[in-house]
Amino acid sequence: MSATTPPPSVNVPTPPEPASWTRSRRAGLLILGLSIVVLLPAVYRMVRPFLAAMVLAAILAVILDPLQKRVGRFISRSSVAALITTVAAVGPILGLVFFVGVVIEREIKAGAFSGIWRAGQRLTASAPMDGHTFQEAAAQLGQVAGDLFTAALAVLFLYVLLIHGQRWLVEVTMLLPLDAAVTNRILTTMRDAIVANVSGIVAVSAAEAVLFGVIFWVAGIGSPILWGALAGLASMVPVVGGMIVWLPIAVTLAVHRAWARALLVALGCLAGQTAVAELLRPKVVGSRLRQPPLLIALSVLGATNAFGAMGILVGPVIVSVLAALVREFRVQLRPDTHSMNTEIAVQDRKQDQKKRP
Repeated sequence: MSATTPPPSVNVPTPPEPASWTRSRRAGLLILGLSIVVLLPAVYRMVRPFLAAMVLAAILAVILDPLQKRVGRFISRSSVAALITTVAAVGPILGLVFFVGVVIEREIKAGAFSGIWRAGQRLTASAPMDGHTFQEAAAQLGQVAGDLFTAALAVLFLYVLLIHGQRWLVEVTMLLPLDAAVTNRILTTMRDAIVANVSGIVAVSAAEAVLFGVIFWVAGIGSPILWGALAGLASMVPVVGGMIVWLPIAVTLAVHRAWARALLVALGCLAGQTAVAELLRPKVVGSRLRQPPLLIALSVLGATNAFGAMGILVGPVIVSVLAALVREFRVQLRPDTHSMNTEIAVQDRKQDQKKRP
């Protein structure tokens, strides 16, 4: 063998770790795991007041993730891109609130609510103003202040999640003792449920606001834009929806013997609300939310009772994620069912694409 010829490579096996090292590593992992379990209750008590803001921010972060990625193509700094995305999301909401406030102020100056104001004065004049009444008023004001504080925190958390959310999600999924494919399917189900639910809520609210506003305008109702916007917001209430707004208006017209206008409001709004729920929402939601409509309605009712207004957004997501977990558990028990579920999912997507215009 010449001096310039390199020696043949030899694969030297890596010596196994000593048994003491393995035991030491297991003991360390056990200590770390127990420490985390001990600290989790304290951490939960610390973050419990902010859970509503965190959940709302997480839902908005999922919805705004495509916009964040598009902005990130032009702006390299993630903090600036997150700030632009946050402003783009919060700006229209603040504009809508400002618009409703201006309309209400204008209608109050025009005397549109004078009858309601006089009726309220008569009720308060006959009712005694004791300490309990002031306590209830203070509690209501505290609730409004708490909601505003939660909304402000949600905006702050949204900005932070847009910057670090993807990295945190990767780090959390790496800790799960699941295959990457299983984790991706569960995360995809969660994302699709959030997008489908929020898209359905926004589409139904906007459509019903416009439709009810037109009906109120045709029926000669004062402030049709304001009442239409309120009816659109009320469409988020499970089961009854915008009926909370248009049914009292129809009853008031009937009490004043305006039968034609009362029938126009009642029948027009009922038909419009039914058409939007049966035609528009399925097209917007599509096949992403693969649950029966009755189950979704019950999940919204139960989640609203458990979590308050946040349940409107959280309820269908919880049901969809639970269904995905049960499906994955069944696949792990019987792997032969995975191919069948995949074929069914492909067929459902094809049928949904055929239904779309």
